[in-house]
Amino acid sequence: MLTLLRGMVDRGGQTIIMVTHDPVAASCADRVVFLVDGRVNGELIGASAEDIAARMTKLEAAPC
Repeated sequence: MLTLLRGMVDRGGQTIIMVTHDPVAASCADRVVFLVDGRVNGELIGASAEDIAARMTKLEAAPC
């Protein structure tokens, strides 16, 4: 499925928005936007699964 989506972007000029907690799936994207409690909390461009996973471990939810 990820290959199909990537092909739609590369060959068809499509824009895909994917929501995932999987760093491997996210690494197929050109841009990864991190959300915490519904707010943007940074982004990575062209990142590897390892870089995405490392960034995810540093995300913190706001205190209640």
